[in-house]
Amino acid sequence: MAQTSPYSTRFKVIAVLVLTLAISLLVLAALSLGDNEDPVLSADDAQVVEALIPRRNSQVPQQSTVGIDLVVGWSGTLVINGVEVPEDELATTPEIGLIEFTPGEGKAVEQFQAGQNCVTAIIWPLSQGRGPADRRIPWCFEVV
Repeated sequence: MAQTSPYSTRFKVIAVLVLTLAISLLVLAALSLGDNEDPVLSADDAQVVEALIPRRNSQVPQQSTVGIDLVVGWSGTLVINGVEVPEDELATTPEIGLIEFTPGEGKAVEQFQAGQNCVTAIIWPLSQGRGPADRRIPWCFEVV
């Protein structure tokens, strides 16, 4: 004896469509999160800059960490709103090329001002050291 399904054909079609839509949205979300490319970087700079922290034109809280993620073998410093951050206030991880700064009391930048804030990373190959061939990577972000 054949058993009949308790679900109608219409219900099954709608369920399949909803699942397909949900999976598609998850795939799109995953793809957009993995996109770290910055279209403003020149081809040469894009070869050594893995990420800007925060991303260009993003919105962040006032005490956010800023920085740059470089390929191994590069170093640099940060200039925030025209103020160069002293080396002893930077958190650097040379093994992975990460240079970061978090504002705080008594630091070169105590807090970001509401609105647009701009950072310039001055970067150089470790093998050459800082000098006239340094590269400048500017970007801005919005503090909310």
